[in-house]
Amino acid sequence: MGAWAVIRRRTRIVWRLGLAFTGVLGGLWLGDQLVPRRTLSLDESAPAVSRLAETPGSPQTVLLLGLDQPRISQPAKGQLQLMLLARVHPQGGIELLQIPAELKVMLPGRQLKSLQQLYGIGGVALTSDVVARLLGGSGDPQRPDRYLLMPLDGLRQSIDGLGGIPLLLREAIRYTDTSAGLQIDLQPGQQWLNGEQTSQLLRYRGKGTEAERRQRQELLLAPLAQRLADPSVVPSLPPLLLKLGQSMDTNLSQGELLSLLAAALQQPELMQLSRLPLQQDGPHARLDSSTAALVLQDWQQANRPSRSDSLVSVSGSDAASTGAALARLLGAGQPAQEALQPLESPIPTTLIRYSGNREEALAVRRALGLGELEVGPTSPGAAVQVLVGNDWS
Repeated sequence: MGAWAVIRRRTRIVWRLGLAFTGVLGGLWLGDQLVPRRTLSLDESAPAVSRLAETPGSPQTVLLLGLDQPRISQPAKGQLQLMLLARVHPQGGIELLQIPAELKVMLPGRQLKSLQQLYGIGGVALTSDVVARLLGGSGDPQRPDRYLLMPLDGLRQSIDGLGGIPLLLREAIRYTDTSAGLQIDLQPGQQWLNGEQTSQLLRYRGKGTEAERRQRQELLLAPLAQRLADPSVVPSLPPLLLKLGQSMDTNLSQGELLSLLAAALQQPELMQLSRLPLQQDGPHARLDSSTAALVLQDWQQANRPSRSDSLVSVSGSDAASTGAALARLLGAGQPAQEALQPLESPIPTTLIRYSGNREEALAVRRALGLGELEVGPTSPGAAVQVLVGNDWS
């Protein structure tokens, strides 16, 4: 074959390849015109709490109950270690009301029982009925919209499913109770708790009181909310809730749970906490009716926590220290007032809790001259809450 024949043959091959390539490109272009390819924006590809579900149309209250048993059984048995009423607002923000589990109430037949015993007597139905009467005060009962009962195994699974939660402990917790199967060895400092450690911290009372246990439980509220709202965690929430369906008791559907999470976790740091107050009547803890009326009045107003809140709330276990801290803040021009209720138990270090604005918390610290900053729930209407510790005096 001559040189020209070889060149012509190679030229024909190049042309054929070029025409074939051009045809492929043309086909792709024509396909895009007829069936455009869907492009994914950054907003669509990034995990977002807002895409979990539609938020509810109005504020919703959920009675959260923590059971001291590994699993839920029928008939109901065990005691409640945690009783918390949560109100979730559609635009974001969470109101929390602690219900002391040791509070004694009179049941029909003149039976005086603590709230933590109610579940073993009549299950969630009796517990919810009594809570509704407490919330109604002297008026009609106010039943929560929904309830969620979580046993220990469900709690451990949920925390492990989130990959654990971060927590700053300011003192070591070491405790062993072989009869209850409880062994705790938590060191002070920043750490990452797994499901078992979180369960231990929630259960632990030690030689202290239920009040001290409640104060320790408060430490977990803000870290748990922040963890749930973490973009790396959000995609795992639907399958996690589906998995937990057999481990908990609730009248919320999975869709309703996701809707509440979508609302609550829009601004997880906006969290307010109040408590039904107690008074000692001999060996029994009764409801402090006069203070409870004021707490419930605030609760029934259903005011959504807001970044525009500016009040500084001051609470302590000692009246003299609380008054001195309040006077110093007022002297520095801070809009401060004493909290409706004192601390249930003394704390070693003064804490300055803030829900949305760290700069306000720093200004409060400068005015006081001491205190450790902590993200966490504040009193209703307050942007910053000062918890006066023993270091003040």
